[in-house]
Amino acid sequence: MPVLRNLLFVLVAVGGGSLAGSQIRGDCLCGTPADEFAAERAGLEREWILQLPFAASTSRVEQVVVGDGLVVAQTGDGKVHAVQAADARAGEPRAGSLLWSYPVGDGGGPAFRAGIGPALVAVAHDKDLYGIDRGTGQLRWQERFGTLTEAGPAVSGSWIYVPDAPDSMMRLPANPYRAGPRAELPAKSDTKDKKKSARSAKKKAGGKDDDKQSAERLLPISLDTAGRVHQQPQPLNGGVLWCTDEGTLVAIEPSTEGWQRNEFYLEQPPAGRPLVHDHAIFAATAEGDLVRIDTLELQGGGLRLTWRVFLDAPPEADLFVSGDRVVVSLGEEGLAAYSAETGEHLWSTWFPGRIVAVSGSRVWIFDRVGRLSSLDAATGERRERFCLGSFSFPVVNQATDRLILASPRGVLMSLKPIGKTTPPASRPPAPKEPG
Repeated sequence: MPVLRNLLFVLVAVGGGSLAGSQIRGDCLCGTPADEFAAERAGLEREWILQLPFAASTSRVEQVVVGDGLVVAQTGDGKVHAVQAADARAGEPRAGSLLWSYPVGDGGGPAFRAGIGPALVAVAHDKDLYGIDRGTGQLRWQERFGTLTEAGPAVSGSWIYVPDAPDSMMRLPANPYRAGPRAELPAKSDTKDKKKSARSAKKKAGGKDDDKQSAERLLPISLDTAGRVHQQPQPLNGGVLWCTDEGTLVAIEPSTEGWQRNEFYLEQPPAGRPLVHDHAIFAATAEGDLVRIDTLELQGGGLRLTWRVFLDAPPEADLFVSGDRVVVSLGEEGLAAYSAETGEHLWSTWFPGRIVAVSGSRVWIFDRVGRLSSLDAATGERRERFCLGSFSFPVVNQATDRLILASPRGVLMSLKPIGKTTPPASRPPAPKEPG
């Protein structure tokens, strides 16, 4: 009966078209969250499932990144795959559709996390940086560096940021062919006649000054990182945020006065990548600090420490925010949750594991014995436990409330809380650049 039921699930999935025309290559669904009956008992429903098209016999999944309405996977044969993760607008592909696959190399070398923007997916591979159209998979541009990049890129506003050396980061335009910002008029001018004369001169010159400055502003520039960038940078308020190996947070944000750079010293090496949530920054250190830092809405900006708490043990990997809760893994000491607003301790549990998602009322973890387990997000009590089966590749989803599971052989699946609608992917317009 279990074999028959497993076969039934595969046939139903293929018949429904949710596998994009590909058969799941031997991945067992029975008893895993992909089993719709088992998922329902945990308050989840399968949103979509598909098989990535790649040479699974000779390579494996290497990276899976979840963004707003898009899941991007990289496989060992050098391909990048994009999956529509949210219901699109009328006439666009539905959730679970494979949008495109693009080869960025022949495989081998480090696979860095992709950067997902509203119009572009940026992928670093070997010494190259690829800008791929988010919707069509067409290559928009390719940039080559002198050495291997240090981490994955971030797409923010009209720019892409990629660490290219131990102490520097390149900023490149997301669209190098767009018209650049117009040159600013001088801050001070003596008379209206001088303004009129300047405008007449520029008109006679055919706008060459504006064109020159626009071209200069679209050229890549190198940013001082204040140390080796710890992990992939990330968008922050139209700018960028990163943390160094020594624990220096650096935020560069646009303002009416131009680009503003602010730094905050954690005073300890970071434990994982800081988390940006609703314009607040949450970070943990290897020594056991958990902090909330807010950006100041003042001229010149700034970073302000809102609260700091001391954890019972050094934290692991990634932070998660759900509602008013910051959830952190403390390694073998279990998990703990704190108020996102005040830092107040809410609950602790001895049950250890790596957090992969917070979905609905559950915190989902890969536990120490290779199972998928859930904890009550409000109390920390243990709830459901699943066999992972072949879905053993951990996908950390800090971007949405979906539980995304993956197998090394390329089966991707999305689970959502029962009754939760799938909102359309939002693609906000790029913010205006300073000046």
